[in-house]
This record gives sequence, structure tokens and C-alpha cells, in this order.
Amino acid sequence: MKIEVLLLAGGLLLPTFSGMAAPIEANSKIKEVMVYATGAMVNRTANVNVKSGTTEVKIPLLTPLLDQTSVQVGVKNSQVTLASINYDVEVPNRKQISKEVTTLTKRSALLRDSIDMMVAKRGVLDSERELILKSNNIGGDNGFTAPTLQGIASYLRKDLNEIIVQQYDYQRKIQKCQEELTLNEQKMNLLYEKQMEPMSFLTVKLESSQATNCELEILYFVKNAAWMPFYEARIAKNDTKLHLIQKAYVSQASKEKWENVALLLSQNDPSRSNEKPELGKYVIPEGYYVGRNESTKSSQNQFVKVLGVVRDKKGPLKGALITSGEDRKTQSDENGYYELLVPKKSTVKYAFSGYANTTSMATGDNVAVKNVFMQSGNSNVIEAKSDYNYNNYLAQNRVVQVSPKERSLGSGTMMDIPQMEIRNHVEKTPGLNTIPEDGADHEIMVKDLSIDAEYNYFAVPKLSKDVYLVASIPNWKKLDLLDGSVKLFLNNMFLGESFINARQTEDTLNLSIGKDKDLAVERKDLRTYSSKNLIKTSGKVEREWMITVKNNKSTSAKITIEDQFPVSTDNDIKVVLMDNGGAEVDEKEGKLTWKLNLKAGEKRELKFSYSVKSKKDITVD
Repeated sequence: MKIEVLLLAGGLLLPTFSGMAAPIEANSKIKEVMVYATGAMVNRTANVNVKSGTTEVKIPLLTPLLDQTSVQVGVKNSQVTLASINYDVEVPNRKQISKEVTTLTKRSALLRDSIDMMVAKRGVLDSERELILKSNNIGGDNGFTAPTLQGIASYLRKDLNEIIVQQYDYQRKIQKCQEELTLNEQKMNLLYEKQMEPMSFLTVKLESSQATNCELEILYFVKNAAWMPFYEARIAKNDTKLHLIQKAYVSQASKEKWENVALLLSQNDPSRSNEKPELGKYVIPEGYYVGRNESTKSSQNQFVKVLGVVRDKKGPLKGALITSGEDRKTQSDENGYYELLVPKKSTVKYAFSGYANTTSMATGDNVAVKNVFMQSGNSNVIEAKSDYNYNNYLAQNRVVQVSPKERSLGSGTMMDIPQMEIRNHVEKTPGLNTIPEDGADHEIMVKDLSIDAEYNYFAVPKLSKDVYLVASIPNWKKLDLLDGSVKLFLNNMFLGESFINARQTEDTLNLSIGKDKDLAVERKDLRTYSSKNLIKTSGKVEREWMITVKNNKSTSAKITIEDQFPVSTDNDIKVVLMDNGGAEVDEKEGKLTWKLNLKAGEKRELKFSYSVKSKKDITVD
């Protein structure tokens, strides 16, 4: 089947197509994701009904965090030609948000009017009450009779009681309206800051000589993703096989959910450039370099779309002026909404008559949400969280990072690079996986290996009284393992953690399983002799050690014991190994190695001694 692929031209937000019918909308679904050490390549598919002639297709609801320069679109139909691609961003639910904001704004206006009316009426009641309380000389000099005065007092008391009741009622209603008004403002803030989530979309132009159906394949790269390998090593009693289960922590904060997708895990880091560094001229005394040493790929997109809502405490502001530089400007619409394409890191200015001006910086890769709250004294810009601080998350939560691997060189030139190992291994995980866009680590299964391993015991009694079980894996390079922590299980009991160092050069990988209490080892100082001549021009120290090892198991056990004797790099210090105790001797490293096969209950004693002669006062262990 013919697949025609077209890359997005440049990195800018291209102008929309004109003179054509509105594009048809085709929803796409994530089919496969290749996760790298840093970042991921997302593979989407969409089915489109193409008419005879030219068809425009809009593919909405893509992450706003995609790298524009990485966008590729392929057509899996030989009868359809892919003419061009247009990239842009939008707020998919902006109309619904505007509708809800309009409803809340109208309700808030009614509440403010009601509050103003009730405050005015309460003011009238305050005046009436003040007038009544000042009427303390109502009878003049002649005064009133007691019955008359009693009637007047009763009338005033009734009037005051009615006023107090009405004042309280207004106060309660004002408070209730104020609470609803505050709640409305909170809802509007939530709509502006949380629900105004921009998304990318592609507009693809297709040409065909006849009506047909075709499948589009959309690929793009996102930075906010990573994976880290780890392992589970499971050993069962009387089983010579080591079950090594490779798993991975996969995380992503790309603002789109990877639901039931095929996951591929790659060791590569595509953000790293394959271009060799260039050594420039070193200028002194200024102390700077003329040259370059690029380690990452630079993005070609130098523009960012700034969008948001301009409002005051009463709601959206229509006609606010938004400018950047001399030639880029726009105005907010009836819902306060605006969008403006500006150069990255340029200054965006906001102005509205009667309010203080404010500015913001155009940051981000593709889109930046800047909601503006205008006030008479001090306006401010509220930046929505359109991105996650993902690198900080990785630095704080990842114990082990997979080191970036260099990509393979071309085959056009024969080279002899004996110390360079080029690995480009890709693991396909079994089944389908779902990775939420929360930026957290999610554990997935990679593969289950049943490995032939040889189990031996190791002890270094000079450093520890414990004996360690070690699984030795020959020809481990064929397993394509990576650096990672290993959770150790013996008979389904968790023992602790170890680590696989995939960079080691040995042919056998030794994996420390844990301590075995059924094997005991002890190191004792049998003899220490020290002497000096009369004029103290030289001295000699002799030391003798005994290592006792016992197998308390009901079965035989192979155990390797390691110890050492001093090695001198000074001609004035002479070391002599007097008795090696039957050990294999490494003179250069000063290492003694015993490889024993102990029967059940067997005890073995190993003795070795050495002397050190020196013209200096030294301490000999």
C-alpha cells in the first residue's frame, strides 16, 4: 500500500486556507506511542471520507504541547494526494465557556442591582430611625399627661420595632446576594483559569480524482514524557532458573491520555543532536570561546499564540487593545476573548480606557494562556498553567536516569571504534497500556526472562561477617538489559534491592541476592609481631590471620572467600606474602581468593600471613 507522508512546513502557525468550504472534522485516536528517555513520538490514526477534487480535513483535540517541527501526516491510499498541512491552536469549549460566563455575568449584574437597591432602602430606614430617636422633646414645655405620653411611647416603640425588623431583613438579603455574587465570581475564575484549555489542531488538504475513503496517520513529538526501567528478580527453592522480570515506570504530562495504546520503549533521546561539536578558538585574556558545542536540537518555531480573556470585576471587557511591537495588534470580542500570534519572548501590552495598562511576556512553545484582570489602579495578568514543570518532577522523583545513547553512524564509511558500543534497542510492551497525563510514574510490564544462572556464595570477612548469595548470569549482553534497580524476591519473600550496571564490561553479570544466615564466616588475628633495630632505621611487622567458615546448611554450598595483603608502591617498604593459605594470589592487586565447596555441616579454617619491612613508622592492618 502506498503511504504518502508530508511534514509540516516550517514551524509557524500557517495562514488558514481561503476560498474553500469549511473543512470536515475527523476525530483521531492514539494508536501507538514510542517513549524515549526524554519525550515521546505519538502515532494517531483517523479515517476520512474524501470527495472528488479537494477536501479539507480538520483533525482537532491534539495536545498543545506538541513540537510543531516534528508533525508528519501520512495518507494510506494511493488514490489520494496530500497537498499541505496547517497547524493552529484553539479553545474547543470556548463557546460553551462564553455562554456560561454570559449567564453568570447577567446574574451578577442583577445581584449588584439588588444589593444597591436594598442598601438604599436600608439607608432610608436608618434616617427614619434617627429621626424617631431624636424626638425626645415631642411635648414641648407643656408636656403630656401620663396616658397620652404612654400612647406616644407605644407608637414610637412599634415604629422602631418595624424599622429594626426591616433593617435586619435587608441586611440578611444583602448578605445572601453578596454570597451568591462571590460564588459567581469564583465560578467565572474557574471557567477562565481551569477550563480554558487550548488544544492543537491540524487542517489537512487532500486531493483525489474520485470519492474514496482513506486512513491518515499523524505523528508528532512531545517533550513531557519519560520512562525508566527496573527489574524484579525472583528465585524459587530448588530452581536453577532466575526469573528476571523487566518492568518500566512510564510517565507523561502531554495533556492527552494514552488510553489502550501500544507502547514502545526506546533508549534513544531524540532531543540530543547527532551533530558533532566544533572546537572554536580560545581567546585570552577575555576567556571566551569562539565556536559552538550544541547538545540539543533547536526548535525552528519562533512564534507563540497568546490567548485569553480580558475582564474586570463585573465581567468580560469588549474592545480591550492587545498589542505586541509595532505591527501586531488585536481587540477582545464581546466575551473578552482575544488571540494574537507574536514572536517568542516578546512583550504583550493590554490597554482599556479607564483602567491601568499591564504587560506580559510571550512564553511557551506553541500557545500561552494569559487571562487579564483590569483594575483602575493596578491591572494584572493571570497566567494559566498550560504546561507542567516536568523536568523538576523528574529530577525530584527519579532515582535512576537512563543515560542518553548516541544514535548509530551511517554505513558509508568503515571505522574502527573499539571502545564504542552503539545500542538502539526498542522494546515493545505486551498488550495495550493506559498512561494518564498526570505526570506520575505508572508501572507497566515489559518482558519476563527465564535465565540460566549459577548461584554461589561470596564472603569478604575483612569487611563483613555475612555471607552473600550471588547469581552469576553468563552472556548477559544478549539480554539487552539497561541500568536499573532490582527488587529481589526469594521464595516470594522480598529481600531488598540491588542494581544492574549495564555499562560493565565483564562477560558475567553478578547479581547480589542477599545474606544467608546458614553460612558463617569469621576472621581472627592470630599473631602480630613488631620489631625495630637499635638505631630505629628500619622496622618489621608480621601478621597472621585465620578465617573460619562453616556450612550450617543441610546441603553442600560453593563459597568464594576474598581477603588481601598489602601492596607497596614505595621502594623503602618491602612486603612479603609468607603463607597464602592455599589461595589464588593476585600479586598486583594484593588479593587472595579461596573457592571452596563445603559439605553440609563442614567447617574449614584458612590461614595466611605476611610481613612488612619499612624504614618508616607505618600501621599495618
